[in-house]
Amino acid sequence: MEAVDQDPLLLLRQSIASGKPIIPTTSPDDTSSSPAPEADLAHATHLQFTDPRRISIPIDAPTRFISNDSPVDLRSIYFAWLNREVAIPEYNASATKLNDELAGAATVHKFAFVERLDLITWLEGASEESEYIKPLAGEKDNSAVAAAASAALKGSTAPTSAQGKSGRGTLDPRLAQIYNGERRMGDRNTVLRGIKPTVRPPSLSPAPYFPVLTKRSRPRTSPISASLPPPCSPRNPPSPPPSPHPRSPSR
Repeated sequence: MEAVDQDPLLLLRQSIASGKPIIPTTSPDDTSSSPAPEADLAHATHLQFTDPRRISIPIDAPTRFISNDSPVDLRSIYFAWLNREVAIPEYNASATKLNDELAGAATVHKFAFVERLDLITWLEGASEESEYIKPLAGEKDNSAVAAAASAALKGSTAPTSAQGKSGRGTLDPRLAQIYNGERRMGDRNTVLRGIKPTVRPPSLSPAPYFPVLTKRSRPRTSPISASLPPPCSPRNPPSPPPSPHPRSPSR
């Protein structure tokens, strides 16, 4: 419990949430009732927190924020928080200036854009987890206990909803069991519009073609044109009709 109370990241986050002052100082004394004299980051040796209790942490103490497989010191964390509203080029220029003032005694870590955004989001309390911040030992134990209890109640593997979140503890195993028994509704489009009808592909073998004559495609014939003889051409003149009284052959 003592390690949790003196964790620099948690103390910084709690002080930001409560609005209590965070004082860079050269005095390690945290028993005085009056706040310590403030110093600039280039000469400060400690960072004094006043919430939830007055405590001074060495400003070069390593934190649980891991960058390039190395823990980042408290001075770099606090400096990134002070410059949270500054653009990346101005932030890098200010960090270079502070490194020049430190004169090799220490080096301020320059956060990448994603690391800086993740850190500020976590410090503000907008996010409960961070891929760069290692969880505390107590959070790991509570998460494992909750997962085992949920698995014993359900009789299967532990659900992911029972795992703890950094800064908020763990979910009640009974509540996790209720969540896992809920009906899965699917995505939003399926719930609102339903499933599209299945269109079956046509047969691979083509069907035989039967022309269908509609009313408009049939030739039109009138009763008058049907009784008339077919038209004749000039090359084939019509033969004369036979005489009703054939002549007898001459003798």
